[in-house]
Amino acid sequence: MSSQTPSLSPAPTILASRGRGRATSSLPQTQSPAPQTQSPAPADNLRTRLNDEEKLHLVRLCIEYQVEHVKGKKGAFWQKIRMLLKEQIGKDLRDPHSTMRILLQQFEVQRLPQMRQLNWSCGARLSP
Repeated sequence: MSSQTPSLSPAPTILASRGRGRATSSLPQTQSPAPQTQSPAPADNLRTRLNDEEKLHLVRLCIEYQVEHVKGKKGAFWQKIRMLLKEQIGKDLRDPHSTMRILLQQFEVQRLPQMRQLNWSCGARLSP
């Protein structure tokens, strides 16, 4: 008579939790996930992307109307820039202020060191 050892399946492994207290397990799932009933987000929720020419147009509008960017009226300034940009390029940029902040940060990271180096070699000095 041959005695067969019953095959033991490995114990389920509990994996470390990754945020919000959820732990995952190696146990097979007995329930399938519920089907999603929500439709994809409407196109209004998508981010508006500007190409380089459109970004330049935004910058030029800000420069042209900079006298209207005054304390207490900055919100009105950015609304005006948004409206003018939509009229002129046909894109509704929700937050032109944020876009300009990002463009300025990119400029400072990429171009300011080059400008400083050029000014140092000419004897002029840009403040840090």
